[in-house]
Amino acid sequence: MSKLKITDDIIYVGGNNCKERVFEGEIPLKKGMSYNSYLILDEKTCLLDTVEEALKTKFLASLKRNLKQRELDYLIVHHLEPDHTSGIVDIIKTYPDVELYISPMGMTLLKQFFPEVVIAHYHFIKEGDELHLGKHNLKFYNAPMVHWPEVVVSYDTYSKTLFSADAFGSFTVYKELDCSLYEDQDELLYETRRYYANIVSKYGQQVNALLDKLKDLEIERICSLHGPIHTCSIPSLLQKYKLWSNYEKEDNKVMIAVCSIYGHSLIAGYILKDMFEKDHRKAVLIDLNKVDFSVSLTHAMMHQDIVLIAPTFNMGLFPKMREFLEVVVDHQLKNKRFAIIENGSWCPQAKDIMTSYIKKLKACDILPTSLTINSALGRQDLETLRQIVKEVDESMVKKEKEQKKVIHKWKCKICGFVYEGESLPVDFHCPICGHPASDFVQID
Repeated sequence: MSKLKITDDIIYVGGNNCKERVFEGEIPLKKGMSYNSYLILDEKTCLLDTVEEALKTKFLASLKRNLKQRELDYLIVHHLEPDHTSGIVDIIKTYPDVELYISPMGMTLLKQFFPEVVIAHYHFIKEGDELHLGKHNLKFYNAPMVHWPEVVVSYDTYSKTLFSADAFGSFTVYKELDCSLYEDQDELLYETRRYYANIVSKYGQQVNALLDKLKDLEIERICSLHGPIHTCSIPSLLQKYKLWSNYEKEDNKVMIAVCSIYGHSLIAGYILKDMFEKDHRKAVLIDLNKVDFSVSLTHAMMHQDIVLIAPTFNMGLFPKMREFLEVVVDHQLKNKRFAIIENGSWCPQAKDIMTSYIKKLKACDILPTSLTINSALGRQDLETLRQIVKEVDESMVKKEKEQKKVIHKWKCKICGFVYEGESLPVDFHCPICGHPASDFVQID
């Protein structure tokens, strides 16, 4: 793969915005953001998506240069979000015979964003539709709510390339398109994870549905609309997405999410972290005063056990913790276990408010032991911290044992009743016909 050439006839016509430091008005970027668009040169020419407004001029020039006097036959719109659609009106004006391939809802959104546009030639994409370009053949799959309702993805059966819209994107730019040449692979995984957590994680069920559609495809590269092109470790990336979409932990680390006014709650967080590590359990302390919510949300997605430490503030919850929990609730994280530590010099309120946020989440537990710190951590509080460590560890062990349980089925030979469990008790009697365990046969 050369600088802008993906294969002999798939050309990259997107670009980097290295000056951009905030994505969608709220998410900080370390290196900027790439906005990807792809051109297939076959018997027919086909453009897949456009770019954001800041890159539009260079994009249009690159498209014209790579077409080399040819007309543009097709424009595919996988996703109507404005950071991928600023060039659509110019494309239609420059190439008036271009045929637009778009979902029905995509067309509705397109007319909302560009009410003045006149589209002469268009086709509504349906699940399983195909577009033949010559050697290349694009097959379309609906991907609603990954992460907008009108999203489609396409798979090129010839080059074995998945054009995945926003799925599998990363919060970064590229020097070389091929992800295997990215200068820091750990950073790339982190920015891919952070992208998922903040952009896609609310829609785990819909991501799972898309992964099921893709599971039998032979995918050699994934061309997302953001970040470098995935050419290596694709099975691993798909496994990560499966893990994330099922709200499963990536490791056994405990997340300690702490905010502090004068430092006393932060000290408690560091003492608790030390206790976990002395108990041979790694912990990561996230200082909510200093870390952006996009980072804290990413850690909340990665880890199953989360300890919240926050002070009461103005008879309520300190704003940094409130912001974190509002983001967690907004993204509907699941399958988490929480322990709660509050701080209050008088009339502490933080614990009750944090609890109210957690109760809005599905499949999340709050451990029984909590702690109220009166201004600063005292010696009398250390035993409670140790109890919290113990409960977190015991809860993890219990959960792992439950996950390891193998459920079998036994069927009554007399009436057909099916019993499910790890084992069939020897003194079991059928609740329907009353026959003993000896009249049951295992059927799985």
